[in-house]
Amino acid sequence: MGKHDFGTTVAAKIAQAAMHFCSNPTCLRLTGYSTNEGKVRSLAEAAHVLPSGAGPRANEIGSTSPAELKSVRNGIWLCLGCHHTVDQDPKQYPAKVLREWKARHEEVIRRIVGKDLERALLELRDTRRHWDEMREFISFMENRRMLYEELDAEFPPRVLDSINIVRTKVVDVRAKITYSSEFYGILGNVQDLINDFLRNIGPSTDLNTLRCNGNDPTWNHFANELKTFRLSIVVALKALSGDCDYKLRYL
Repeated sequence: MGKHDFGTTVAAKIAQAAMHFCSNPTCLRLTGYSTNEGKVRSLAEAAHVLPSGAGPRANEIGSTSPAELKSVRNGIWLCLGCHHTVDQDPKQYPAKVLREWKARHEEVIRRIVGKDLERALLELRDTRRHWDEMREFISFMENRRMLYEELDAEFPPRVLDSINIVRTKVVDVRAKITYSSEFYGILGNVQDLINDFLRNIGPSTDLNTLRCNGNDPTWNHFANELKTFRLSIVVALKALSGDCDYKLRYL
């Protein structure tokens, strides 16, 4: 055991808390097995969130004590591939991200303890799928830049087209995930933002015929409501991207 490794007891506790599943929400690989000779083996390691010496994320150690650096709290169970990935790119995977992975994963484990194998595996599968769905949804939204990028001359029909496409996407994604998931609620919030925007501009406002005109009260009302709507969408996307470790390109 190297000088920066966790002790055997600490490593065992970290593995047990993760139920020997990789804590990376996009992985969730089962890592424990036994050989034909009955020897226990693992395809994972108790990885350091902050190193106990020089290493990835060392700049984040601050006043953290040596004892805490070697404690269960500073460890996360990762398969060998994910461990290598997070240590090779510490800027992409800072301590905050790893701690969120650990907390979310251990919450999932607590939720499935005591359930039959089939149900437990289904919930683990849904956890990974929700994470992937979140990332795919953000990528989709980034391609609808009309919704959050103000142009010199607004074109309401394009805004309406984007909104209708997003509404369809939200309904489609919500149909694929469990209602109890956090992502389900976030999608509901996006849907509410869209409904509020359309309600606030008024049923008499025809976006197919409305054109940019600073002297038109209807246009000015539309522009103000669109600005409010865009700010809300930006806030939602930034929060969502942080939740699923997605690096936004345009915001």
